[in-house]
Amino acid sequence: MQSLVACSLCSETMEREILAVHKGENCPQRIVTCEFCEFPLPAVDLAEHQEVCGNRTELCHMCNKYIRLRERYNHESRCTGLPDTTVESSRDVRAAERRQPQGPQRRQPQDFSRKRLLFTIAITGIAVLLGSFLFQKKTEDSQVH
Repeated sequence: MQSLVACSLCSETMEREILAVHKGENCPQRIVTCEFCEFPLPAVDLAEHQEVCGNRTELCHMCNKYIRLRERYNHESRCTGLPDTTVESSRDVRAAERRQPQGPQRRQPQDFSRKRLLFTIAITGIAVLLGSFLFQKKTEDSQVH
């Protein structure tokens, strides 16, 4: 005889053996997190929430355009850092709007190019590799003596 239990979240009745899987993967009342805002909510409400939440926009600091959150990762992977002059949007942040009044211009963080970032990462990686080889050699030398 199989023992039936009720899910404490949704009250659905099922075999005891599948309760853990149900609560972790299938229960419509299990708590999940929105991929855009990390807000915890019941799984049954996730699609509706993400439809609204994913349509919110944030400013891309590389090209100064507002990007939908649902498109952010795709945009960041192909953003050149240059404003797109072929299509204008009322949501664009114009350079004139962002300029500060007279005075010395400060370099903004978005001025760093992608090449410079990759170069910095590559140099750091090489330094870490060299450091590990030297440390390993020093450890081997001290064990021999």
